[in-house]
Amino acid sequence: MTGRLDREFGAQVFGRDPAGYHAGRVGYPDALYRAIAERTGAVDRILEIGAGTGLATEALLRLYPEARLVAVEADEHMAQHLRSALTDPRLDVVVGDFSVAPLTPGFDLAACAAAFHWLEPSSALKRLRGLLNPRGVLAIWWNSYRNTGIGDAFADAAAPLLEGIDLPPSEGPSRHYSLDVALHQSALARAGFVEIETHIFRRERRLSATDLRALYASYSYVRALPASRREALLDELAALGRGRFGEAIPNVVVSAIYTALAPD
Repeated sequence: MTGRLDREFGAQVFGRDPAGYHAGRVGYPDALYRAIAERTGAVDRILEIGAGTGLATEALLRLYPEARLVAVEADEHMAQHLRSALTDPRLDVVVGDFSVAPLTPGFDLAACAAAFHWLEPSSALKRLRGLLNPRGVLAIWWNSYRNTGIGDAFADAAAPLLEGIDLPPSEGPSRHYSLDVALHQSALARAGFVEIETHIFRRERRLSATDLRALYASYSYVRALPASRREALLDELAALGRGRFGEAIPNVVVSAIYTALAPD
């Protein structure tokens, strides 16, 4: 049976190697940011939860050049990396747990990229609703890099190597929980959000064995393994990819975004 990593684990695991995390991940599609922009009017203040190394932060600052952005990051090492990587004066980085972080209400947009699964959803959504202005926009999204049964030959081949490994709250045996549309729409509705929309984008790319190794090395459930087991698994994954696909290993990235409005 596969166990689960605690939600608290997300506040410490990625800061062990912020640069490695950043190198292993890919940004989000332009269409995803267009989906956010289409829902917003004037945006003066943005809240971002779990900003990490700033993959989404930088894009949001470009998308809203007049806005100020408060980024909440629980991991102080990731926060230090973010401050060093993005020196935009409009960015304010707050280190701490989102549930108790000192935040002043009045945000026009609240965003969370690839981090919401580390939060307790009902209390997080309740707080987000209180921090947003009436008709303010909430946007929650993920990239999912490993889904079996959707035409990703490497994901299908690699599944047996991951059996028995404790997974994060976002991962299921076969698919990412961001693709459970009913789950997220119902959670948003229960929290009082309205006009809920979902968009799912699919991208296909090819990775070298080195790129593949970097991607899997960035995953929380791989980082949670003892060093010897982690390196052995990464070696197995890279060998599997190279053996079957050479230096053109298929990888399907599915990006799911949920947007909603705070009530009047």
